[in-house]
Amino acid sequence: MGNDIKLNKVQIVIHCLPREIDHLERICNTLRENYLIIENEIEIILDVTLNLNSNFTNWENSQIPKQFFIQKFNVISNLHKDWAKINFIIDEEEKCLGINDKRRNSINDNIEADYLMYLDLDVFFPFLTLFQLNNLIKSIDCPNVIISSEVVQLWDNSWDGLVNKYFKGVGNEYFKTVDPYMVNRLAVSSFANDELSFRENNPIKFGGGWVNTFSKQLLKFINIPDSLGSYGLDDTFVMNASNIMKNKGYDIKQYVMEGIVCIENNYRSLYDFNPYEDLIDDLSFKNKGREFKKYSKEKSHLNYNNEMQNFIDRI
Repeated sequence: MGNDIKLNKVQIVIHCLPREIDHLERICNTLRENYLIIENEIEIILDVTLNLNSNFTNWENSQIPKQFFIQKFNVISNLHKDWAKINFIIDEEEKCLGINDKRRNSINDNIEADYLMYLDLDVFFPFLTLFQLNNLIKSIDCPNVIISSEVVQLWDNSWDGLVNKYFKGVGNEYFKTVDPYMVNRLAVSSFANDELSFRENNPIKFGGGWVNTFSKQLLKFINIPDSLGSYGLDDTFVMNASNIMKNKGYDIKQYVMEGIVCIENNYRSLYDFNPYEDLIDDLSFKNKGREFKKYSKEKSHLNYNNEMQNFIDRI
């Protein structure tokens, strides 16, 4: 009879550059640790694209061939296929040039999932994240939902609705030096003190791939317009569209997982700790790659207002 129970499906969406391959391995291992706490209570789909396109890597000038990254990518895939459904994609055909492309492709794919989680490879999150996410998913009754972790204090007070109580008042520069490895200590402390809980956040606020989890039907309704390009404003578009929907009476809510803190790794970032720095010609740190990102973001900013108005007219 238990086999007839429909499990919620969470599709975890990740865009990976070659220099991030070790972080992909770390993230997948962390997700496995998370999953084993709630094994058979939720279904996980690992949806990952390895971007080998020339916009960010000059393979002709690299000492390590792309085959190394392909092989490691495939090994990671094989290591995790026993607990998650695997959708590992290697792109060399410019179908996925940046994070916007990956998220857009995942919204519009044919994978059946109830939720999409955006996950960046420079973040740390605790081993109780999926445990708490699963608890929340089972308890809510809302067709359009956004679930977010807590964060440390960030750039300005517009983020205060997401800030964990222990990080209020630490200053707007604190996120640059905080050790991201502390996330498990925070979660264990919250669990021990019965402080793992949820709160509703209004207005809706979130940033990119910090374990933000969305109803897939909500993202399909909003979508990420093609005109926003490969980089820039995708999270802002979804966030503002969600607030507009909420103000127009749509049943949409954002919940924050209290005690589950996601920290971006500025402390030991790949800008300073990159094992492939002299071994691959990584254009993402150089003029060509920076120009690609700059062009993409300019395109996104140029088309944003028009796309936002199109969305308002549609609803």
